Amino acid sequence: CYKGFPPHQLNQPLPPPQNPAAAAAQPPTMGVPQLPKRVRYNGPYSMSLDRPGEFGLALLTNVAYWEVPRLAVGLLMRWRYGGKRAKDTKDKEFVACAPSYIMSLVHAVIVSGLGLRIMARLWDCPVHDKFYINQSTSEAVFGNIDHIERANWLFFGYMVDDLANVLAQYPRLGKGDMVAHHAVFIAGSILAGGTQTFLFPFSWLIAGELSTPLLTARWFVRQLAAKKSPTLVTVAKALGLTTAHPGAPSVSSASAADAAAASLELVVSKTFVTLFFVVRVLVYGSGLAHTLRHLSLGTLAEIPPVPRALIVGILLAGAGLNAHWMRLMLIKVLGLKRGKGRKVT
Repeated sequence: CYKGFPPHQLNQPLPPPQNPAAAAAQPPTMGVPQLPKRVRYNGPYSMSLDRPGEFGLALLTNVAYWEVPRLAVGLLMRWRYGGKRAKDTKDKEFVACAPSYIMSLVHAVIVSGLGLRIMARLWDCPVHDKFYINQSTSEAVFGNIDHIERANWLFFGYMVDDLANVLAQYPRLGKGDMVAHHAVFIAGSILAGGTQTFLFPFSWLIAGELSTPLLTARWFVRQLAAKKSPTLVTVAKALGLTTAHPGAPSVSSASAADAAAASLELVVSKTFVTLFFVVRVLVYGSGLAHTLRHLSLGTLAEIPPVPRALIVGILLAGAGLNAHWMRLMLIKVLGLKRGKGRKVT
């Protein structure tokens, strides 16, 4: 068997029959890289699209990993803040949406950590090992395939579960761009997982979730601000964000909460924009440039053409969506008018 692959887990493709005379008549392939053949690895977390029953069961299992805790958080939120305690529409929205935001934070921490770990492990591998499993896949990569495929299932399960919740509560949890984001990356997860390709791009794609917890933090700041919560004042003081000075006239608790909320939201928003730029513009953009370079060099020729084209298209669409979000955030956070160079009044 090949390096590191147990015989029962590796399906070796048979070379096509070749006419020696025809082969001799072919011109030499100058400049075309000699690539190792792509092979199929059958591991415990491999995504088998040709076995729909097994695929469906695995999907339901991974959706449940996220939906069961979401339901538990929802029950807790309704017990603590629902019923008669929910006095208006904003209170009811808080109870309904908080579980999704909390699970979004949990998912982002887990998945971005997995992405960074995969990226580190594949960093020094041969370039073809970064994109597909092959006859000469190194033992270092082979030792991480189960880890990569497990991470893909977790990511896929969360995206399906969250998309269902976004649609069920539309547009409270997100609008058309969020639906498009989830649908596009669900398709990418299936295509890459089913063909066992684009291993390294998967790492920098999910590492982009590192910026998501700050969205959750901003949402909770806004919810607490609507309730004039004194917690905001406490947090702002702890972070040194209060503007009050000794001897300054006292203000009402509501005004203090509003000021603290404004300070906290500004800090969270600026930090979010900075981190978003790093992981979803710089890192994502560098990874996309690396992928496109090797696509042009022919390094991805062993990947089936249709999945290859679709996945590259999905990565390009993701870059466009990141650029769209980045532009909107710069307009809102910096207060710049669209197409103008001055502050919004």
